[in-house]
Amino acid sequence: MSGRPSDTTLKSAAPDVRPVVLPTADDALVISGGTLVELHPPRMGKADVLIAGGSIVQVGGDMPGGIPHVDASGCFVTPAFTNAHTHLYMSLSCGMPPPPSQPRTLADVLQSVWWALDKALDDDLVHTAALVGAANAAKAGAAVVIDHHSSPRAIEGSLDRVEAALDEVGIRGVLCYETSDRDGRGRRDGGLRENRRFLDKVRAGRSRHRALVGAHAPMTLNDDTLDALRDLATSHEVGIHIHVAEDLTDHLDAERIRNTSLSERLRRLGLARKGTVVAHGVQLDPESAAEITDAGGWVATTTRSNMAHAVGVGSLASPRVALGTDGVDGDMLGEARAHFYRHTEARDGLARDTLARIVAGQRMSAELFGEQLAEELGAPSSRIVRGARADLLVVEYEPMTPMTPSNLIDHVVRGWRHARVRDNLVGGKHVVRDGVLVHVDERELTQRARAAAGRLWERMHGYY
Repeated sequence: MSGRPSDTTLKSAAPDVRPVVLPTADDALVISGGTLVELHPPRMGKADVLIAGGSIVQVGGDMPGGIPHVDASGCFVTPAFTNAHTHLYMSLSCGMPPPPSQPRTLADVLQSVWWALDKALDDDLVHTAALVGAANAAKAGAAVVIDHHSSPRAIEGSLDRVEAALDEVGIRGVLCYETSDRDGRGRRDGGLRENRRFLDKVRAGRSRHRALVGAHAPMTLNDDTLDALRDLATSHEVGIHIHVAEDLTDHLDAERIRNTSLSERLRRLGLARKGTVVAHGVQLDPESAAEITDAGGWVATTTRSNMAHAVGVGSLASPRVALGTDGVDGDMLGEARAHFYRHTEARDGLARDTLARIVAGQRMSAELFGEQLAEELGAPSSRIVRGARADLLVVEYEPMTPMTPSNLIDHVVRGWRHARVRDNLVGGKHVVRDGVLVHVDERELTQRARAAAGRLWERMHGYY
């Protein structure tokens, strides 16, 4: 099927023969016959995997009898992806009519496209868009999405509607509402309330998802709003999910309008804290970036969105930089390919970090879900080892050339474009089986999505 594994063969392919005590739950299954692939450090090896109780309980060796098998013969088994920054509410935008005038800058794009779209969302459209986005993400191999939501005319309860969509599909999310001053103080306050409400829900144990404090970008946030966001994040002991320095506008706004620097505004916001997610950071200075990542925050780089908006190449180098799609779609492998080729073109040395940045997203979600203990005990979400969470993909890919750990990145960016995510298991349970969503009727969803998209596009005309 593939070339012989090199001397960096997946260590977990060696039998783990410690005694296995299955839980009483009847959710145990064995993924059998597949080749296990870990992306970074790259490792490969053939072994069966026993899953029970949402975790991997055995890798290799003789499997207990009487347990259902998922046949992965001729396939690769790899940890599922995390989309480090996305906007599920944009999922109905593919093919929408262009704005009345051609945008020339990022600010033009925001005002004439994305801010018209988010204003046009109502309660039903919020749920339908999130359902479409979650479905697409699951079929592309994501187990977790870090979502950044905005619907200024439908704020209250909007995160519950996103949550419901994720639950219907079966994937997990880290949610927030995009607080902003751009639509007036009333809607700013509504955004703060929605963040607080969902944070309280998560803290009370009434959601299986997680929450951050959401904010749009410094350029649309007044100083008192920075203070309110900081206080909310501090009181709930969570990070802040925000766009920063996608282009130079955040810098120019700080210097020309607010008579300060962007770095000082970020310090006022208290952005350097554990769990923070900074999206883009194309023009973020290295010192500010280091403050954020050193404090336990993350940067989500979004290559295809940056290209679409012509804002440049994000050149931050850190193990806490992960890949996100920014609402372009849910395709993390597509994002990885774009990252590889864009940074190859830029000659900045970051192309070869592509697989590490997929794995960074998996580490990010583990931290945000409070699963660091497994990471510290040697069972991280990016590994196929005993104790790791059973978020796993079965990928159909028949390489025409030898595939080994040493050339894995070339297969991922060049060969896996023809790969198919056959199965997606989240917490050991199928959300995609044989390429089809398990819990959602795809035909019905397609019909619903087409009708919703038409209604959304029509409503957008009132906000251009």
